[in-house]
Amino acid sequence: MKGKGLYLLAFALLGLALLLGAYSLRQGQVPPEPEKVAALPPPPEQHRVWVFREPVEAGAVLTAAMLEQQGRPGPAPGMPVEPRGLLGRVLLEPVMAGVDLDESLLVAPRPLLDALPAGYRALALKVDEVTAVGGHLNTGDRVDVIYYLKANRESGQESTARRLLADVAVLAYGAELIGQAQDKPEQRQERARSVVLAVPEQQVAALLLAESTGSLRLAVLGRREEVQPSKAAVPVSLKALAGVERTPSPAAPAPRLAKQAPGQRVEVFYGEQKAVVTTAR
Repeated sequence: MKGKGLYLLAFALLGLALLLGAYSLRQGQVPPEPEKVAALPPPPEQHRVWVFREPVEAGAVLTAAMLEQQGRPGPAPGMPVEPRGLLGRVLLEPVMAGVDLDESLLVAPRPLLDALPAGYRALALKVDEVTAVGGHLNTGDRVDVIYYLKANRESGQESTARRLLADVAVLAYGAELIGQAQDKPEQRQERARSVVLAVPEQQVAALLLAESTGSLRLAVLGRREEVQPSKAAVPVSLKALAGVERTPSPAAPAPRLAKQAPGQRVEVFYGEQKAVVTTAR
């Protein structure tokens, strides 16, 4: 009996050892819990702004080469300023390097002046529905100015017409200005009384004189038109248009000069001296 009890105790101890071994083996297969890492603080908020690279004088035209982007800490104070809609504007005052781009630094937009090239002048002309291409003229169109001079006592016995100006831009038509949104066709004015053209400086006086002495009419150019300025001043007379050749008028005979009779000879005595004087009849 005593030996059987020892065997039972040995088996119990062996089973307990097996259970402990299996438990330890199972615990070794469980992955260790990851160590908790402290969360990094979020990066500080920044915003991008456009600034001037170098100092710029007042009156300069804003270009993309004058600007660069820089980062600034903190949120944007307002709506970001995009230079795309400000390029080509004129600086109102001088700016230093690093100054933020702002619309208040620029001259207010003036479509008429901004669209006028150097060496040109904006000149207004009176028009009606016929002379302004039937009222279908638009700002930005390119036109020729046709000059018609009716025969009169000052201009001569023939009516003439010629192209006075070639390929000039329409800056304004009535109340519509170039560079501004145009009204819808049903809202557009049909009877504009004036048109503003970009006229070369040398032709301003000639155009004004032509308007006061004859009549002007505008002719719109096509998009792919190639203008030949050398042919802009070729006049067309009414007789040439009708196919009537001009016959040279006979030369007037030279006036005949009447021969003058010789004058009389008169002898004049001055003391002992004598002089001969010829008198004309």
